[in-house]
Amino acid sequence: MHHNKSCVPQEPFSKLEENGKASILNYNLPQATCYDATSFLGLDVDQKLFKANQLKPPSNDFWDIVPKLPREELLKKLEVLDLVAPDIPLLMNPELLKTVRLAKQPANPTQGGSGSDSGVAGVAAGMAAKRTDFTVASTIAAGSLANKARLDVVAGQDSTILLVDKIREGYMPVLKERFSRIPEILFFPRPLKADPQLSIVLHLKMCSYLGDYGAGRTVNTFSLLPGEKTTITIRSYLYKEEVKSQAQNVLDSYSESSAEDLQTLVENEVEHATSMSKSESNSKTGNWKAGGSAGINLGFFKIGGGGGGGGTSSSSSSVNQAVQTQVSILTSSTSRHTSRADSLREVEVNTSTKSTQVSESEELIVRELENPNDSRVLNFVFRQLMQEFISLTYVHDVSFVYSNGFPSQRKSAKLSGLEDMLREILVNEAAVKKVMEQVFAQLCSIVDFGGKMQALIEKVSHKLGNCIQAGNKQENLEYVRVKSGLNQTYRGKTVNGIILDATHRVVRTPSLVVDALLGQGEALDCYNSRLYDETANEAHLKNEKLKQAIEVINGIADPVEKAKLYQMVFGSGNAEQEQEQEEE
Repeated sequence: MHHNKSCVPQEPFSKLEENGKASILNYNLPQATCYDATSFLGLDVDQKLFKANQLKPPSNDFWDIVPKLPREELLKKLEVLDLVAPDIPLLMNPELLKTVRLAKQPANPTQGGSGSDSGVAGVAAGMAAKRTDFTVASTIAAGSLANKARLDVVAGQDSTILLVDKIREGYMPVLKERFSRIPEILFFPRPLKADPQLSIVLHLKMCSYLGDYGAGRTVNTFSLLPGEKTTITIRSYLYKEEVKSQAQNVLDSYSESSAEDLQTLVENEVEHATSMSKSESNSKTGNWKAGGSAGINLGFFKIGGGGGGGGTSSSSSSVNQAVQTQVSILTSSTSRHTSRADSLREVEVNTSTKSTQVSESEELIVRELENPNDSRVLNFVFRQLMQEFISLTYVHDVSFVYSNGFPSQRKSAKLSGLEDMLREILVNEAAVKKVMEQVFAQLCSIVDFGGKMQALIEKVSHKLGNCIQAGNKQENLEYVRVKSGLNQTYRGKTVNGIILDATHRVVRTPSLVVDALLGQGEALDCYNSRLYDETANEAHLKNEKLKQAIEVINGIADPVEKAKLYQMVFGSGNAEQEQEQEEE
């Protein structure tokens, strides 16, 4: 006996749980799109509190060695990105070149930079911003091509010559990754002096949740006369690649171009608010070694002493003023970015019957509509569907960065390592305690979106006991950490942090909703109207006659007689002719 069952016992790739329960669909799951953002807040610390070695430039750093090397040697080292000296790379963060996508054609060289970074950081940054025109040739392993080819993609043609010229002029090249994941090269001049700066780094997220979904503006209306037919075409903003790219936004269609647009808007707003160029802002925090992308950089803001520092709150902004300014920059830039993209999201409904030439990439939806009514007009109303997004910006973590303007002096730490880092740069324990009080005062007083004061950190006490050797004295352990279980809720959306801003945005989608409205006016005179009524009455009588025949047949008990009558009533020929044939 043949069986289809396999002779080798095996479990199916997936199967239902035995005696399990069916899952229940939930239409209210909080689907979110989240992006990281970073806030740099410079503490106003009295320079007398720093150690003497932090107040003077280090010896034998990048600017002391690299610009003095012969041009030919620099060109050779750039080919392989070799170290110039121990702990002194020729290009900071060269590992980012592994993520650079190679183009079919080399970029055209761009003249100079833009804004206040011109001649310092804007030369290569401006070139990198144009890299969106590149097309990806193929996926190539990072080590299969020379580094020079990848540098050409980032900084344009002859990038090695460009880098050598800037290095010999006294600039340190730093490879950075933008929010769009496009790499760019910034050039940092040698600091005029050592300027110690301790910064609080707030780690933020901007999460956008789906809100209401409904009909928006009317796109088109048209009418069909009684019995009329027509063909319509529907074309959305997705029909053309150029328009599609410009209509993307980071809320519902993240792409390289949309991320780059938002990053540029934020950078312009930050520069306007702080009067600092991008290179100056990065230099203040020693941000040149942060090679990986930390999301959207919201710039560097100086904050007051507050907790006993060397400055006063009146001489510079508080942590809440600075954070509110940075969050405002993020939300307003996102709104402008979204609004600009939304303005291109047009959907066309065309009833024209003329022939047009359609490009190969264009997508059209064609529909044929008919008005089945003989006496009334049928009206169609097309409306574009809208999607609401609820964006919550919140702070969820904190870290610290110290720099005096020179890469070799840069230090960073999380909250648990703050005290040790301060001991390395401050003169004594009293200075460490004073600065820590200043930091804690700022982090314990963060104003949320509702205007209430919230604490990002908390003090924790534990008894440290010996679970192996009983009877030993327990030791009390105290430390400060980011508040455990920190979360806030806005309209059913819960985030793991302190909500700083809640913004509602509504954007257009490529979808349409259509409704049909039957006209109220009759298109027939009394005679034709009665004629239609009589036709309808005639059809009704035929149905009644057929219904009575079925009832009579169902009332007969003899199945042979019932089948005979069924054939007479529903047979293919005339019932009387069939009866005559049977009698003959």
